Amino acid sequence: MPHQPMPPGVAGQSWLVRVSTTRARTDPASCPTHVRTAVRPLLVPDPPLPFRSSPLQEFGLGPLFDSLDLMEHRGWPIERVISELRRTHGVFGGRGPIAHPALLTWTAETLERFTSARAAEQVTARDAGLPFTEPVGAEWSVRTARQPEADARGARQYEHTVWGRRYASADGSVRDLWLPSLGRAKPDRSDAEKAAIAHVLALGEPGARPRWGDAPPEHATRLVRTPDRVRVFDFGCADGGTQLLLDWNQEDVERQFAEHAAPAFHESATGTAVRPGSSCVDCKALNACTDLHRAPGLWGGSPSVPTRKRRTVSAWDLRLHAECPAEYHLTRHLHLNSLQEEGEGASRGRAVDAWLNERHRSDARNPRGCRNLPGPADPGLWSAGEHRLEGDLARQGAAMLREHRALCPLDGLGRDERVLVQERVTAYIPELDVVVIADPDLLHTRSGGWIWRETKTSTSRLWERESLMQRYPQLALGVLLLAAGAMGADARRSWVEFELLNEDDSTLERLDCGRAEVVDEARDIVAGLAQPLLDDTTYEPRTGRHCHSCRARPWCAPGSTYGSECDSTPAPPPEGGAPRV
Repeated sequence: MPHQPMPPGVAGQSWLVRVSTTRARTDPASCPTHVRTAVRPLLVPDPPLPFRSSPLQEFGLGPLFDSLDLMEHRGWPIERVISELRRTHGVFGGRGPIAHPALLTWTAETLERFTSARAAEQVTARDAGLPFTEPVGAEWSVRTARQPEADARGARQYEHTVWGRRYASADGSVRDLWLPSLGRAKPDRSDAEKAAIAHVLALGEPGARPRWGDAPPEHATRLVRTPDRVRVFDFGCADGGTQLLLDWNQEDVERQFAEHAAPAFHESATGTAVRPGSSCVDCKALNACTDLHRAPGLWGGSPSVPTRKRRTVSAWDLRLHAECPAEYHLTRHLHLNSLQEEGEGASRGRAVDAWLNERHRSDARNPRGCRNLPGPADPGLWSAGEHRLEGDLARQGAAMLREHRALCPLDGLGRDERVLVQERVTAYIPELDVVVIADPDLLHTRSGGWIWRETKTSTSRLWERESLMQRYPQLALGVLLLAAGAMGADARRSWVEFELLNEDDSTLERLDCGRAEVVDEARDIVAGLAQPLLDDTTYEPRTGRHCHSCRARPWCAPGSTYGSECDSTPAPPPEGGAPRV
């Protein structure tokens, strides 16, 4: 039966399709071609990529799962596990990169929360007349029989796997899965993902043994029957909260899988579109992808030694690493989250940004700008998207929206010009094996060039003695990407605009991508920020005022000490500066 051939840039066989339940999630930013090759484990990049290790653990839940394995499958008490966690830096005698010190502290705290939450749930289950569930070491998977001929997807065999902590009752009538979330417990997940998880729980057979020990305990592989009931819990690592996501019988699972999960898995196995972005980091077909813009020498950096695996770099990465390498690693790589609320300025900025995005998207097909559009009906209480403001903060935001009306770049823009709101711009630097990602607030064409608009809100103004691109690295990165032709337009007709909105004033600055001195300054700024990031192997804390808002501070010893001792008085403006007018 004819089927869609695999894309160029890969080699190997495509008859096996192995999909994790996470593939059922809807992610509009993911690349369908990347997913189609990723679910075929027998495909490899062509030419093959060498193995490149990481200096530190990059999977935040890795040490936690290893710790739970020792407790649940080896019977270690929690005190011994935590002691071994710290002694071995999270490696536990195995192979692999060590964990950052802050990740070790986070893991120890989360381990205690998880065991307490599991114990409390078992008491609740007993009170409801349900049997106890015990840890299951063997992974569950659903595998079809291998067929002699490939189907329309080019597959002869399918496997469905699930990720999480597995538990089952002694008689096999109940199976549970616990899914850790790095923040609060998620109150729900998509219908497709829940159906995919339940499918593996209801029909899965035991597979690989756990990492620890020569043989798992008897209860780890004793699956005497198909379960009558499958349950999925979401666990919040940050606060120890638990949410029951589903409690289904076999009929529920069959119906939900056919309706929601099967179509999602079909898309995963057959997608052919190409969407450059974060997916490029792990894509097997990157070498032959013609949609990903190549930008050799974008900032003139040098490959890190030893060579690291492919990474993404964004303007936020550069700025965050410059402030504190530990915060960059803990929040951007490991996604640790203390649930600390963001500051008022950030909340106001997100609301203003969401409001403008909605307005600009509504104008994308027939650009007319914001000049004659009304602002919030009630300046003291309004919302945009998921962001809600009230009181003085809302009035400040409404005033900033009024200031934007005079600066909106879509006002008077021709109907034939293109408008892109929050469009991802991606480029690949082959000599560094780095994927550069940027998300400008607004992109639009004008007279054969591209205009890149960044909009910020602030209660302070720009200062003459401060380099605009140094203060906002996203502007420097935008200049380099436009100058390198990432949008496919003439750099001499393209520029980057910076819009700063205050309550009673606004500023618009322009950076010309056709001027060599502008591009040279942008290259120096980005290189000065990117090279230390690419070379870093330890991500040491660098304390400062940013510690107060760091979401990983509770587990960072230097940051916690600084935060408790530092005076929280706002810093004075730069000395000798004059505001821009």
